[in-house]
Amino acid sequence: MRVVVLEDWNRFFPGRPSLERLRARAEVEVQHDQPRDQADLLARLRGAEVAVLNRERTRFDAATIEALPDLKLIVQTGGVSPNLDVAAASARGVAVSAGPGLPNSIEGVAELALGLLLGLARQIPANDRNVRTGRWQVAPTVMLNGGTMGIVGLGRLGRGLARLGQGLQMRVIASGPTLTPERAAESGVELASLDDLFARADAVFVCTRLSERTRGLVSRRHIELMKPSAYLVNVARGPIVDEDALVEALQRRRIAGAGLDVFGREPLPVDHPLISLDNVLLTPHIGWVTARNCERFVDSVVEAIERYLAGDLGAVVNREALAARPARPG
Repeated sequence: MRVVVLEDWNRFFPGRPSLERLRARAEVEVQHDQPRDQADLLARLRGAEVAVLNRERTRFDAATIEALPDLKLIVQTGGVSPNLDVAAASARGVAVSAGPGLPNSIEGVAELALGLLLGLARQIPANDRNVRTGRWQVAPTVMLNGGTMGIVGLGRLGRGLARLGQGLQMRVIASGPTLTPERAAESGVELASLDDLFARADAVFVCTRLSERTRGLVSRRHIELMKPSAYLVNVARGPIVDEDALVEALQRRRIAGAGLDVFGREPLPVDHPLISLDNVLLTPHIGWVTARNCERFVDSVVEAIERYLAGDLGAVVNREALAARPARPG
């Protein structure tokens, strides 16, 4: 059996004992770069019976699945996400499973989000450079205590950030397509309309899931509503925010800054206009990339493959796919 692990940019698969255990019963290839194009992706997967997708890095649509006749199982680290066409996999008889991380891994994303805000407000990267060049005569920075934190999407990530904001004695307000006053009250936050949130918040955190409903949710109009002193932090998904409008607002100094862990296109091209701005902090989609969480991803992926090979379908999310497989002759 051939197993191909795609786009392990962070190199957290090699060396894990669970992966070495899998190598004892399968040919395992771990790839660390990004396929150049669709043809390259298909060439890398030729003959593979199992494909492992790292988060949402690889688009696996119906055409891709159709072009891989040997494929029997797809395992995705984390949860099964919109980059994978589960319906197409089911129609082709390809089983789909997930390799979840740690149950509390979302707290690491919240920590990164707060770190981005602290870095912006206290100008930590710039002041590090100042010290290294002997500059001590610098402008005052911003204290968060007593300010207003706005959270777009009060799911697990949003609730984690709310707790951190409350720990800083910030006033926390939240908005979301399905958020109710009761759910907001349970977290001790104030429910606000999206317009009101962007107009009032000193720091806006984008925490909602990406869906057709939330794609482009944060529009140019919302960014224009922000205070000139406010920051925007996105640790959810790039397409939720109108990236062009955000770039323009940052270039015009219409808002104080932005902290971004996610982008419309990843990896972010080195000639992207965000790269040249000095009022942004950029990280390479590392909210979930903590050591213990990555170890758990690898272990759970291997466990999902081993369960499938043993005939245990408890982790398969589309068992209907098995009925679509052609009957074996004889």
